Amino acid sequence: MKEKIETVEKEHLSDEDIVELYWQRQERAIKETDSKYGNYLHTIAYNIVHDNLDCEECLNDTYMGTWERIPPARPSVFKVFLAKIMRNIALDRFRKNSASKRIPSELVTSLEELDECIPSESSPESEYFIKELGRLLNNFIRSLSAREEFVFVCRYYYSDKISDIARLLDMSEKTVSRDLATIRRNLRELLEKEGYKYE
Repeated sequence: MKEKIETVEKEHLSDEDIVELYWQRQERAIKETDSKYGNYLHTIAYNIVHDNLDCEECLNDTYMGTWERIPPARPSVFKVFLAKIMRNIALDRFRKNSASKRIPSELVTSLEELDECIPSESSPESEYFIKELGRLLNNFIRSLSAREEFVFVCRYYYSDKISDIARLLDMSEKTVSRDLATIRRNLRELLEKEGYKYE
């Protein structure tokens, strides 16, 4: 008789339940966060710092940062809340590491792609321009199709590799690259129309 083998996947707590654990100051909150989002957060860190040891430290700092922020915060989208903390921590680590040497990073590559779109001039009015640029960029992202928005955010917020984005969308890398080139061209045209000239 053939034995039936069943694989049981671990059931994760809902985000609301995990956040409630933080509010109750139960250390289990961190274990549940790691179990549900550890790999996701590690990927964000790795795309920026490109070093597994640094990723582990960023992960620990993210959990500590989450513990310190909840309460008083009660995030409505926990995954995004975590991603923002991780991204900021990983960017700080990247800046420290790159102060002494150039580090190969998907962050550098993705930001270099945007160099052709966004001017980097400084002037007394720069603070106003930065706020205005942020508003224009948010409106531009909202105007994209769902797929374009996904591709843009994956590439330029999470610094995902083009190959990873292609795999997630079941598309060719060539198609993703073409989409990104079109998005950058449209963004540059919009910014130039609004008076942001790239030199």
